[in-house]
Amino acid sequence: MTSTTAADRPVLDVLRDASHALRSVAVGATDEVRALVAARDALDAAISEGLLRIDETAAHEAEGASSVQTWARREVRLDASETRARLRSARAMRELPAMARLHREGRISAQHVVLFDFSLRHVGESQTRELEAALLEVALVAEPAELKRVVRRFKDVEHPEALDEAWVRGMERRDLQVHRCGDGWHVSGFLPIQVGARLQAFLTSSSVPVAEGDERTAAQRRVDALDTLLERVLAEGLPTDGTVAPQLHVLVEAGTLRAALAPGAPSVFEGGEPATLVGFGMIGSGLLRHLTCGATLTPILVERIEPNLRILDIGRAERYATRRQRHAIWLRQGGECASDGCRNPIDHIHHEIAWSLGGPTDLGAMTGRCAACHTRIHARDGTIRSVA
Repeated sequence: MTSTTAADRPVLDVLRDASHALRSVAVGATDEVRALVAARDALDAAISEGLLRIDETAAHEAEGASSVQTWARREVRLDASETRARLRSARAMRELPAMARLHREGRISAQHVVLFDFSLRHVGESQTRELEAALLEVALVAEPAELKRVVRRFKDVEHPEALDEAWVRGMERRDLQVHRCGDGWHVSGFLPIQVGARLQAFLTSSSVPVAEGDERTAAQRRVDALDTLLERVLAEGLPTDGTVAPQLHVLVEAGTLRAALAPGAPSVFEGGEPATLVGFGMIGSGLLRHLTCGATLTPILVERIEPNLRILDIGRAERYATRRQRHAIWLRQGGECASDGCRNPIDHIHHEIAWSLGGPTDLGAMTGRCAACHTRIHARDGTIRSVA
């Protein structure tokens, strides 16, 4: 039988209390859960300190393991990242004895201890020792998320120079990508501080339940709120100097559209080719009805051979490209700038021969250009952009 040290006794006491709670019929469910959570936290403390002893005494080598991480993975099914985190927690317990005692007694959790370790490494060892009592007051009554908020606040106060450094790093990392994925789109990226704060403020205020009985999840309400924002922006156009507002384009045969919009239309297509949402692919009749509800329909007669589209009829020419012409040019170019090698979205309809020089407003005499390319063309030929 092995002997117990003074540090071990609180752990055993907590386990004994939990055992009594499980065996007693007089203990209620709330007391039982409290005892079990305390036992779990005390066991976490013992496991972390035990792993540190194995590491420092190289006890793992006696069992043929090259490291404590290898031993823990093989013998107790802990992955290397958890083992490393537990080793850091055990070292933090040595630096902060009051925190260690409460963890062994099951009064604070392993997640709380991780934040004390974070404070030692990022706020500072001496500062954390001075703050230990104040941090423990929070840890004893609050969940780890609240303690994390307090620790980060202390970090910002102690190291204000890091605030702008973090902002600059975030600006360098800024990224947003949207990729088609299965039944929809996958969004990934990294938002810098101010952009993320704006998005968070919008989603928080716009994704509350709109009425009693709203059964959407919070995540679904956030997506719906973003959809509403994008719908309004696309409807009003972007604040650019261009003539082409961003739009969704759906290609659909006239007969298919009439069938889909007819009262009592089936949820699947019967004959004809499904509609195509440009940039995504074919869509069902249900989504087609949803997209066309309240939309501006612009009929454009085209001849379609495989992926190729040839505009057959577009309407009369005017000084400026008509709405139908703009849509046709967008469709003809797939929404991309006509300049060689440029893949930017179309922002302006450009007369290849300037209107002021007698150029016609004919479909075959105009191309769609992005803002940068359009400016570059007129800077090169010396014409006035507003009359091109």
